[in-house]
Amino acid sequence: MNKIFPIITALLGMLLLLPSCKDRKTYADYLKEEKKAIDLFIAKQHLTILDEYPASGVFGENEFYKDPSTGVYYQVITPGETVQEPKWKEAVYVRFSGLHYFMSDDTVRYTNQKSVYPEEIIYIGPINSSTKGNYSNPGWVVPLRHVGHNGKVKMIIPFAMGSSYDKSQYQPTYYNLVHYRFESQY
Repeated sequence: MNKIFPIITALLGMLLLLPSCKDRKTYADYLKEEKKAIDLFIAKQHLTILDEYPASGVFGENEFYKDPSTGVYYQVITPGETVQEPKWKEAVYVRFSGLHYFMSDDTVRYTNQKSVYPEEIIYIGPINSSTKGNYSNPGWVVPLRHVGHNGKVKMIIPFAMGSSYDKSQYQPTYYNLVHYRFESQY
């Protein structure tokens, strides 16, 4: 009897643990949920998604370009002063407003407009597999080839291209305004 009791206890413990493994979401599940949420957000906002960047650089009121290599959607509101890619290791300061986690119940719109210090990007090149991990929010880097000092954009950033918080929470984000200031222009 003493030998049977531990075996029965172990079997019951395994039976209790097995169903909980099925409740966990896979990365693929999070990606599917994100795609649905982004598609729903785009539909609710009546956005038109462009497959090609506008040749004129001018966007219509509800037009967003989807970068094919990153999945980041953006609309250039103001291209800024001198439109050129930042220099290597140049600091680019980012202020944002209207940050919205639209896949959650969070109704707060976040901003860093009144913060003493803006977010800072040290530019080491466009987003690719070797540079992505060097940026605190890789999504912010994507439009930099189309904007210059004082450039402004709106963005939808998938969680994989967002901040470490966005990645850990599997939350895509919408920014109503991202404002870039290049250090070389000060």
